[in-house]
Amino acid sequence: MSETTANTPAAAPAPAPKPVPAANAAPAAAPTAAAAPATAAAPAAAPPAPAPAQPVKFIAKPMNIGVFDFLNIQPLIWDMKNHHKLFKAPPSQMGNLLKLGRLDVAIAPIVSKFLSPELQIVPVAAIGCKGPVKSVRLLSHVPLTDVTRIFADVRSQTSVLLARLILKKWYGVKKVQVEGVDMESFKPNQTKPWEATLQFGDIALESAPTGMLVTDLGEEWFLRTQKPFIFAVWMARNVTVAREIEMDLLAAKTEGLKHFQEIVDNYHGIWLFHRPQAKEYLEKNIDYTYTAKEVQGQLEFEKLLREEGLIL
Repeated sequence: MSETTANTPAAAPAPAPKPVPAANAAPAAAPTAAAAPATAAAPAAAPPAPAPAQPVKFIAKPMNIGVFDFLNIQPLIWDMKNHHKLFKAPPSQMGNLLKLGRLDVAIAPIVSKFLSPELQIVPVAAIGCKGPVKSVRLLSHVPLTDVTRIFADVRSQTSVLLARLILKKWYGVKKVQVEGVDMESFKPNQTKPWEATLQFGDIALESAPTGMLVTDLGEEWFLRTQKPFIFAVWMARNVTVAREIEMDLLAAKTEGLKHFQEIVDNYHGIWLFHRPQAKEYLEKNIDYTYTAKEVQGQLEFEKLLREEGLIL
């Protein structure tokens, strides 16, 4: 997949359709005199209709916000296009675009904060997991102890470092070569026995090639640390922007998390799995909270990266 430049307007979920009121249940027929039951069975209650989407009330001035085309960020940017200016960019470029002032705010890889402490986390939401994440995985022909080269999505940053950490610390692979590739055209099943493929985002939700070993990196992290993992958070270029945008980001998330079905129904990504699976992924695999527990996982990741010499 070719990288998308930062000045392309981002696609946002289409407005949710208004729910159709459930038809009134027909009244129960009156019992006959010949066979009147002692108690009449109550008609089954119709399932509640989904709540209609409410327009988000944004209060900050319109800002330049960096996003990327993944299913899992859609709840966080609900309705934003109607007030703020959304720009697409690869996750790996978000930190630099913030530092250059080309973006005010962005959903940025957590590693951007490790490498650029001057960036400000807006602590209202994150993209993380507490166990299997499904959308960040290594594909290999052999156990990870035998992997010495990784072909990685050129847009990735945090996922690459997580893969390198897992291989080095817990699988004993002291040196691993990482080569960036266009994952849309790359064929994981054509790799050599000592090579693995790192996929993240929507493409990692597609079915893996037959016969390949699949290692879910969110699951690996949780098994080893028993802590949440944070892949990305909202970041601002300075404290002033972070404070001004905070309530808007929280409002978008609060409404977006109510409308997983609408998001799935209107999302046009590169994934090839069914809508029920997509909804389950948003509900059960992705964790959008950012609390003290998530910060503990974030600090643990940074500490281990530094201990293993993977970042300075």
